[in-house]
Amino acid sequence: MKAIHFLLGLVLYLAIAAFGLALIVSTRYPEFIQIAQGAVHGLPGWARIVAGVLVVLYPFAYLLSGLAGRRQKSFITFQNENGTVSVSTDAVQDYLNGLKNEFAAVVALKSHLRVVRGALDVGLVLGVRDGTQIPELCKLMQARVRELLEEHLGTCDLAGVAIDVTEIRARKKSALEQPA
Repeated sequence: MKAIHFLLGLVLYLAIAAFGLALIVSTRYPEFIQIAQGAVHGLPGWARIVAGVLVVLYPFAYLLSGLAGRRQKSFITFQNENGTVSVSTDAVQDYLNGLKNEFAAVVALKSHLRVVRGALDVGLVLGVRDGTQIPELCKLMQARVRELLEEHLGTCDLAGVAIDVTEIRARKKSALEQPA
């Protein structure tokens, strides 16, 4: 939908630019407007009506193509002795993003959740500090995610916890460490 919106916007921009250029040129060459009018008057009546309707509807098509479709919210649903419980994956994602504060080596964290065949699939994208033992950190984080989900969601089917480290930030040297 974004590509359609972009193309409609590009055509709309070019049409407005051409119209503006025609107005500028018409002050120097008045016959330019008369030629354009003659081309339109040469069209049959039905074609002028169709063209007019298209010109009127085009901005609405552009605006409608720019509206974002509503993203369907997903939930983690499970049964207990009293009925059904559904928890928004967005709420769980926000909670898991707080793990950044529990690990000093983590400088950036973004969590992604998907419900796949009733099981929760967790993905974490990390930025870590230079010098971090990445395999050990990932094991600790995977265990902590499992622990948090069991603690707060109870019996939750967990498909897995995948961790991607996309950034290793070098620490800044202090004034004492810099060479003289």
